[in-house]
Parts: sequence; structure tokens; C-alpha cells
Amino acid sequence: MKTSSQSLERVRHNILFEVVSDETFHVLRKKLHEQHFNAGEVIIDAGSSSEQLCLMVEGRVKITTPTKNGKGNLLALLHEGDFFGELELVDGRPRSSQVVAVDNGTLLTLAKEDFEYLLNNCHPFAVRLLEVSSIRLRALNYYFVRSMERSVSQLSAEINRFECLIEAAKTVNSSLELDKLLFIIMDTALTVVGGERGTLYLIDETKQELWSKVLKDAEIVEIRLPMGKGIAGHVAVTGKVLNIADAYSEPRFNPEIDMRTGYRTKTILCSPMRNKEGKIIGVLQLLNKRAGTFTHEDENFIAALSVHASIAIENARLYEQEKALARMQEEVRLAAKIQLDLLPKTVPQIAGYDVAGKTLPARAVGGDYFDFIPIDGDHYAVCIGDVSGKGLPASLLMANVQATLRAQTLHGASPKECISRTNTLLSQSTDSEKFVTLVYGILCATDHRFCYTNGGHENPIYLTDSSEPIRLKTGGTLVGMTEGMPFDEGAITFEPGGLLVMFSDGVTEAMNVDGEQFGEKRLEEVLKKNRHISAQKIIENLIRAVGNHVGTNPQSDDITLVVIKRLT
Repeated sequence: MKTSSQSLERVRHNILFEVVSDETFHVLRKKLHEQHFNAGEVIIDAGSSSEQLCLMVEGRVKITTPTKNGKGNLLALLHEGDFFGELELVDGRPRSSQVVAVDNGTLLTLAKEDFEYLLNNCHPFAVRLLEVSSIRLRALNYYFVRSMERSVSQLSAEINRFECLIEAAKTVNSSLELDKLLFIIMDTALTVVGGERGTLYLIDETKQELWSKVLKDAEIVEIRLPMGKGIAGHVAVTGKVLNIADAYSEPRFNPEIDMRTGYRTKTILCSPMRNKEGKIIGVLQLLNKRAGTFTHEDENFIAALSVHASIAIENARLYEQEKALARMQEEVRLAAKIQLDLLPKTVPQIAGYDVAGKTLPARAVGGDYFDFIPIDGDHYAVCIGDVSGKGLPASLLMANVQATLRAQTLHGASPKECISRTNTLLSQSTDSEKFVTLVYGILCATDHRFCYTNGGHENPIYLTDSSEPIRLKTGGTLVGMTEGMPFDEGAITFEPGGLLVMFSDGVTEAMNVDGEQFGEKRLEEVLKKNRHISAQKIIENLIRAVGNHVGTNPQSDDITLVVIKRLT
């Protein structure tokens, strides 16, 4: 390409050629070749071999060295009057850097043999080349020294942040008390990033609210905010960090608190808190950085701290749950002890009779109940019941039933009257979803007559040698559901050897792994087989038979048995 006179005039003032004599330049001008380039164009690539010296006429180029991240390190930015490509002509090695056009521009090139001619025959040119190379080397040395200093400074800052984070992590894991932990986390965050105030909100998923505890008039009070409302609510929903340099220019900022307290909020850093699964469990909101505005480094530190804080919060919650569970277990243990104390500790010694009773709760406490209540020397009240439900509620209702029945018995009420009054009292004191199935009877030891009323309970079985089993069905409906329900009264007479077995549905409905119930047929078979042994042994053998039937299946309901046997 023909070299223009304008380009030649400009290159005459190039930093290299300005020391060359007019005679020498006149000889070289015919050897210069004009080349144009566009912005972004790679003029010389790293690793390539260069056979020419490039003299800048118009535009700018940047010289970079390649890096692993692909961005490259900037070594120099050359303008009109500069040159490049000389080192490769001197040492004959491939280029170690890349030359890329910053603007549209023009350069003139000089071939390698002409460059070497100048180097060998033009002392001023060689000296100028050495001077410029020295200046560039010094500049590069300075650049790399400063780069190293910056890298060391950045690395030192990173190490310092990591050390702060480690110490902060130790601090936030120093307590398992949730209320105390929330204040520790907030104080740690404010100390590290240099904030004036802050609030740590936790998410209440049930109510879809943010809640926190703050100090107000020397008292810790709880505050709540709707999810999605305000800055903290927005961060809780979106999970995005908000770094606000001017609070009053942010539409989501609510200035009412500032107006009430006189405090002036300037800068805000609000960051989500995520647990190890990445789920947002809360929001950390910091106000008014003392030194300017919150930085990107502050954002990164709070994000890292939030991970440790979230784990500490979840550990504190688990600790509170464990404490609550321990308290509950202790309460259940005490309730079970109280319930066992309510059951008969001994059976009555009735002349001519063998009596036994036992209950096996499916849980620590149960809803089954049995009792023996001496009335006088000849009469004894006997009852068995099953309260709806299980656990503590059932045990409380069972205690109520026992107290009611004992009070009615001591007043000399008949079985029918006792059940009717108990039904009335329970209906008035409990809702319709709570009820009791109950068999209540009075045994006269002199005439061997057993009068009873069955309030919706499993029908007791009466066995003799001379007849088929008799079921004690007479009575009425469930006790405690509806006030004023009628109840009837039935009676049997114990023959010598006669056996009465009262049981709860935990016996007949005991189920094996195949879903098969123990049932009344198996119950009668066990009773017929064991009717001639003691009352206590009958209960033990019956419980063993139920256990053999269910096998590995867990007990699903309370099991209660009362056995009354007339001796021959």
C-alpha cells in the first residue's frame, strides 16, 4: 500500500525517528509501508513471530499479556508517536503479548532488515531505542511492583476478613439460648462492618411474618412485620441483597420509625439469612455505616456470616425443642405416675371370691381405667372404662371419671343411678367429642348377685361350667356425650366357679402384621381353657395370648382386664 505524505510527516516525529538525520530518513521513507486497523482488531497475537517494527501514526493500541481467566493484564496503552514490535526483532523470539486496536488508526511498518540496518549504522537510533526500552522496562517494573503491592494488600485484607469471620463464627456459636444468640449475631455484624444499628428478623412460616426482639424502655419486646412489606420483607421474599446508599430515596423505606424516634436512617444493608439447604430463615438489616456507605466487601462478609449465624440459630432452636421435649417427657412421667397412683394398688379381699385387675397403657399414659370400691363389708363396686383418645388428654378425663364414680358410689347410688349421674356431670363439663365407655357394677358377696349397667363398653363375658358364655349388654349409650340419656340395669348371679371377665377393646382389637384382630372368639377360647386357674393367672395368660397374636406389631391401644371368680 502506498504511504501517504501525511503519514510520513507524522512518523518523522516518532519518538524513534526524531533522532534520525534527514538523509537517513529520506532513504528509509521508501521502505515504510502504511497499514490501517479497526477498533478491536488484533494487530499482533501472542505467540506469533514479528518481522517488522510498527510505528504509530493515528489511533491507540493496547498491549496485554494473556491470563488463565482470559481477561489479560494490561501492560501498556500506546498512542500516536509510539512504536511496538522492537523486542521480537532484537531477540528473534515469538511475541509474549498481544496488540489490540483501541480505536480506528494507522501505523507504518519497517521490515526487519531495515530495522537492523538502522540499529547497526545509526548510533542515535540505537541509543534512543535503548533509552525508550529502559523507560518502558522501568515502567513495567513499577507496574508489577505496584500490582504485587495491591495483590499483597488485597490478600492481607482477605486474610483479615477470614480471621474476622472465624472469630465471628466462634462468637455466634457461643450460646444456645435463642434470645441471647440474636443479640450476639447482631452485635457481631455491626462491629465488623461498622454499622450503628440493626435488626435481625426471623421468619415465622406459619403466620408468614418476620419477627424480632428489640430492647424498648429497658424491656425486650417482640415486633412483627408482614412478609413482603418494607425492605426486610422484600429481601425475605426475593432473597436479594439490598445495599441502599440513601434510605429516603428508596420507595420501600418507611420513615415513620425515624419520625417517632428522632433517629435519621441514611444507609441500609439488608441481607437474607440462609441455612445450609439454602432456605431463607431470616433477614439481617444494618443501618448507617459509620464510614461512608456499605461496600461490596460488607455484603460478602454479611453473606458469609449469615451462613454461620443460620446454623447457630437452628442449633439454638433444636436445643429449645430438646429442652421442651425433656420437660414434656418429665411431665408425662409424672402424669403416668399420678395415673398409676389412681388405679387400685391392691385388690379387695372378698370372701369366697378371687379378684384381679391390670392395665397396660399403649403410651406412657392411657385412657383405660378400672377400679374396685368397697361400699361396706358385703358390697363392692367394680368398674372398667375406656376414655376416648389417648395420651395426656385421655388420662385427665379418666381421672375425672374416677373421681365422679367414686363420689356417686360413696353416696350409695345404684349402678343405674351412678352411670346416669356420671353421664350428666361429664356432659356438662366436657364437649361432645369427649366420652367414656363404661361398665359399672355392684357385687353382693352374701347373695352373689352382681348388678350392673353397661354404658357403651365392650360386653363383659360371664362363664360357667353348665351354660354357654353370657354377655353383659344391658345399659345404654356412651357416657358423657349427651345429657339425659336413659340407662338400664341388668344382673347376674355368680354360681360356684362362675367367672366374669371385663375387658377393653385393646384386647379384642389387638392386630397382627397381617391386619387380623385378636377378636372375641379367641378371647373366649383362652378363657375357657384357663377358667380353672387363679384370676391373676387368667389375666397373665390372656395378655400373653394377645402378645403372641400381634407378634412384632406395636401395641396400638390400652389393654385393661378385670377378672372376678367365685370360688367353689
